[in-house]
Amino acid sequence: MNKLNIKFILTFIFFYTLTFVKAEKHPFSPQDLINVKKIGSHSISPNSQYMLYDVNKYIQEKNKKQQNIFIINLKTQDTVQLTSDHTDLSPFWLNDNTIAFLSDRSGSIQLWYSPLDFENLGLLKNKTMVQLTEFSTDINNFIYNEKANRLLFSAQSFVNGTMVNDETYVEHEENQHTTGMVYDKLFIRHWDTFLRPAVREQLFVVDFENKDGKFSVKNEPVNIMQGKEMESPVAPFGDAGDFAISPDGETIAFSSRVEEHSQAWNTNTNIYLVKYPVGGKPGDIENLTSSNPGYDTIPNFSPDGQYLSYFEMREKSYESDTNRLMLYNLKSKSHTELALKWDRSPDSLTWSPDSSKLYLTAASLGRNKIYVAKLDDALKTLKVNKKANKVPSVPLVVKELVGTGSSDSIEIIQKGKLENNAEEILVFCRSTMKQPREIFKLEVLPWEKLQVENEARKVMIKPPQSEASLTQISKLNTEFDDEVQVSEPEEFYFKGHGNELVQGWLLKPVNFDQTKKYPLAFLIHGGPQGSWDDSFGSRWNVQSYAGAGYVVVAINFHGSVGFGEKFERAVSKNWGNGPYNDLMKSLDYVLKTYKFINKKKICGLGASFGGYMVNWINGHTDRFACLVNHDGIFDTQSTYFTTEELFFTEYEFGGTPWDQKAKKLYQKWNPREHIKKWKTPTLVIHGGKDYRLSESEGIATFTALQRLGIKSRLLYFPDENHWVLKPSNVLFWYQNIFEWLELFTKDN
Repeated sequence: MNKLNIKFILTFIFFYTLTFVKAEKHPFSPQDLINVKKIGSHSISPNSQYMLYDVNKYIQEKNKKQQNIFIINLKTQDTVQLTSDHTDLSPFWLNDNTIAFLSDRSGSIQLWYSPLDFENLGLLKNKTMVQLTEFSTDINNFIYNEKANRLLFSAQSFVNGTMVNDETYVEHEENQHTTGMVYDKLFIRHWDTFLRPAVREQLFVVDFENKDGKFSVKNEPVNIMQGKEMESPVAPFGDAGDFAISPDGETIAFSSRVEEHSQAWNTNTNIYLVKYPVGGKPGDIENLTSSNPGYDTIPNFSPDGQYLSYFEMREKSYESDTNRLMLYNLKSKSHTELALKWDRSPDSLTWSPDSSKLYLTAASLGRNKIYVAKLDDALKTLKVNKKANKVPSVPLVVKELVGTGSSDSIEIIQKGKLENNAEEILVFCRSTMKQPREIFKLEVLPWEKLQVENEARKVMIKPPQSEASLTQISKLNTEFDDEVQVSEPEEFYFKGHGNELVQGWLLKPVNFDQTKKYPLAFLIHGGPQGSWDDSFGSRWNVQSYAGAGYVVVAINFHGSVGFGEKFERAVSKNWGNGPYNDLMKSLDYVLKTYKFINKKKICGLGASFGGYMVNWINGHTDRFACLVNHDGIFDTQSTYFTTEELFFTEYEFGGTPWDQKAKKLYQKWNPREHIKKWKTPTLVIHGGKDYRLSESEGIATFTALQRLGIKSRLLYFPDENHWVLKPSNVLFWYQNIFEWLELFTKDN
C-alpha cells in the first residue's frame, strides 16, 4: 500500500471518527449546567474594533471558579485569552491601546492595567501588567470616564467618609476582641449578610495621570457622600448601574436609599447629583427626586450632556411597580415623563451615541426583549410645553428590535465605525432555554422599517423581521453545542383564572418516544412577580428535568411579569387564589392536550413564592405524587417578623399583621392554616444564610410534615442564601431532587 493510500485512509478515519463523536450527544444534565462558561461584563474599544469580556468557569477537580479576560476582534471574530491563573474581571479600555481590569493578584480586588500589542495578542506577561490602585479595601463597582481620566467606584466606607481598612477593621475600638454588633434601627441584615452598623457601600472618585502610556493615581480617593448616611449601589442587588458620570466627567449622578427609621418598610430611593470639577472639590449633594415616595433608579447621562434619564416607581412600598421613564434637563432643571406607549416595564436603558434614541430591555410574553424609542418628536414637544407648571408627560413610541430569547447588557457601535456600518450596531448578551448566554450583534434597521410589538397573548410563530441580522460573535460553549442534547421548548396558552389567557412552556423529555407515558415536573416560579422566560437558567434550568426524562411544564400565572401591569398586580393580596387557579387549570389543560403525560406521576417543585405555593398546594389538592419546597413560606405571619424587606410583605398583604384588615389576609392566605389537610410527600430545602425567608420557615415545614407522619426529607445548606450558588452544592441539590422525584415516579 503506497503512502498516498495510507494518508487517505487515515484522513478518512479521522473525519469519520470526528463526525461520529459529534453525533453522539448526551442528554442535558446538572453537570453540563455547572460546566457552562459564563460571561460577566464586556467593553468595546473606543475605536470600535475590539471587545473585552470576562469569563467565569468552574474547575471541578479544584472546586473553585476561575475568571479570566478575553479579547475579540469585532471584524474577524478571532478571540484570544489575555489572562489566567487569577481572578480577573470587569475589563475596560483606558484608551485604544491600553486595557484595565479588576484583579485579586495583590491579595485584594484592585485595578490593574496593561498595554496591548495587537500584532502579538496572547496571554499578558507579568511584566506588562501594572497595579494601578492600592486601596485599603476592595473595589466593588466602577465607571471610568476617558475624557477626564476619572474613576468613579464604590467601596466599603465608614459613615464619616473614611474608606474601610480590611487589615485593621474592628467593630468596637474599645473592645477589639468582641464579636457583638449593636443596632438601633432596621436593617440589621440584608439578603445573606449581617450589616456592619457603622459601614456603608459608598462612592469614591480618583483621577488618573497618563505620562507616555504609563498610568498612575493622581490623588487620594475622595468620598462624595462624606458625612452622609447614604449607600450606592443600593443593597442587595445594586451595581454600577446605580451611578453614572457625565460625558465631561465633572457631574456624578447616583441612586441611594433614604436612610431613615422606616427604610425597611418603604422603597424610597432617590437620584442625587454632585458636581465635581476635575482638579476641584465635590459640591453639595442635590436631591433630584425628593417628591417621589418610591424607587428612583438607574441614572444615565445622555452622550450630549443635556439630559439625565432615570426610572421612577411611584407607588410607595411596591417593589414591582411599573418603571416610568423620566428625563431631567440638566440646564433647565426640569423633569419630564417619557410616557412609553406600551404595557411593559423597562429594566435597562442605553442611549444611542448621538442622543437621538433610547434602547430598552423589558420582560414581555415570556422573553426579555430589546426595544428602541426615537426621541426627536418627544423633545420637540417638550420644547413647546417647557413652561408647564407640573411634570409634563410626553408620549413616546417604542418599537421592537429583538423579540426572541432573553437579552441584556447593551453596547452600541456608531454608524460607520465598524466596516462602514450604515446603521448602529448593538452588541449584547443573549440566551435561550436551549443555549447558554453568549455575545451577539445586531445591525439596527432604519426606524421606518421597525414595527411596534404585538402585545397580544398568542404563541410566537416567527421572530420579528428586525432581528434578521442577529449574529452570534462569541463561541464560549462550543462543547455544549456539540455534545449536549436539549429539548425544544413549546409555548402554549390556556384559559386560566378569570377566563384570562395565561402562558406556559412545555418541554418534552430528551429522546422523547410518543408511544410512552412520562412523569411530569411541574415548576412554579418565585416572586411572585417573576416569570419563566426563554432564557438559560443558572439554577432552576428547565433542561435539567427534560434531560432526566421528565416532561416539564412551567406556567406564567397571574402575577408574572411581562404580560401587562394589570396581570402582574393581580397576585397582590390574592396569593392563594389567582395563581393557584392558574396552576390547576394549566394541569387540566396539559393532561387533556398532551396524552403522553402520566397523570399519576406529577411532581410539583417551587422556590420562594413557588415554595409557598407548594405548601398551599399540599393543603388544597392531592393530585401530586410528590412536592419539592425550596426556601418557601410556612407561616405568612411569622415570616413578616423574620424577613428583612418588610415593605414587600406589607404591600402583598395590605399592612402589618396587627392591622385588623391586613391580619385577615395574612390568615386567609396562610399555608399553616391548612396543614391538617397535608398528605403529599415533600422534600424541603433551605439555606442557612437565607434572610429573605429565614431557615425557620423550612424547619417549620419539615417539622409539620414529620409530626403529621408524611414522608418527608430536609436538605439544608448552611452556607447558601435564598439561592444555591456554589457549583458543588448545585450538583448535590439536583442529586437530591432527582432522587426524591424518582421515589414517586419510577415504575419500581
